Amino acid sequence: MLAGRQSKGGAIMRSTLTFSVPATTTSRFVVAADAMPRDLHSLVRGESAGPYGAHVSGRLGTPHLTIERADPEQLRWDPSQIRAAHRSQRGAEARLRDAEHIAVVTTVGPVTDQPRGVQVARAAAHAIARATNGVAADLVTGHICAVGDERPRFVLADDWLGDVLPPYRANGRCTAPDPDQELEGVNGCACVRLLTRGLRRFGLPELQISEIACPHDLAALNVLRTTARHLLTDHWSWLATGPAGRTRTIDADLTLTTGDYGDFWGASRASLAEATFRVRLRPLTPRLIAVDPPDDYLGTANDWLWGGTLPACITAQRAETPSLNAAA
Repeated sequence: MLAGRQSKGGAIMRSTLTFSVPATTTSRFVVAADAMPRDLHSLVRGESAGPYGAHVSGRLGTPHLTIERADPEQLRWDPSQIRAAHRSQRGAEARLRDAEHIAVVTTVGPVTDQPRGVQVARAAAHAIARATNGVAADLVTGHICAVGDERPRFVLADDWLGDVLPPYRANGRCTAPDPDQELEGVNGCACVRLLTRGLRRFGLPELQISEIACPHDLAALNVLRTTARHLLTDHWSWLATGPAGRTRTIDADLTLTTGDYGDFWGASRASLAEATFRVRLRPLTPRLIAVDPPDDYLGTANDWLWGGTLPACITAQRAETPSLNAAA
């Protein structure tokens, strides 16, 4: 719900957005393998879960962490809908679809237990995948999980957002001109729609940016990432106050910083030149929010993404700033 606060003269001075906050959230991870021991609890306790080993042992068998075997013929989810977030994981898609054994790792807990709850659950899924030479996947994002240990601190860029780019130029179907060659190309198409999948497990609505031209896909994605990280940081601060209600009201007009973008990657804020930009949040459904240019921007969303209004780290084309990607 979007609302505005009015001045005495009747002009809207500040717009707000209200959404419900769930008391608990659920996340599921699956592991597909050609062979799997029956006693998965012993396997996880015996297999190193890195810095989360003690948490896995302490939560196992409670709603905070359940591990069960599933019949591949009677799944309540479609393995063909699980996708590789990266090209190197394409083979894992086929392995997941054809696997003879499936383990399901589930965590149900209060929203205030996040992100620790989902990190512990994914660490357990990684441990099973390592022990069985299996493939782990996240049913919330719908993506294959990257191989590796769960790092000690939470970094949103660690595949928590389900934020992948669509095929550039719509796999060759888009014939709009390149804006570097023809200015008309700035608004030459509206092929790109990006949607987060994963914020709901932290008690937030998902975010969407849409009707974007193909050349601006990465800039749009970085705006979405920066907005998500800003909202999540603010949300956890709000939850830490112990709010009594289950609804929350925030400003619909946000000022974001390059520091928010660095926080998404887990990078030092000092590694980026300090700059700010604004976005406007617009409710689409009770659990989905659109991210738009600020209301006072006179051009299109594509003009906004292309025209020098946003910080350079946001609009860098066809690259994801490797120095941030590699940050510990």
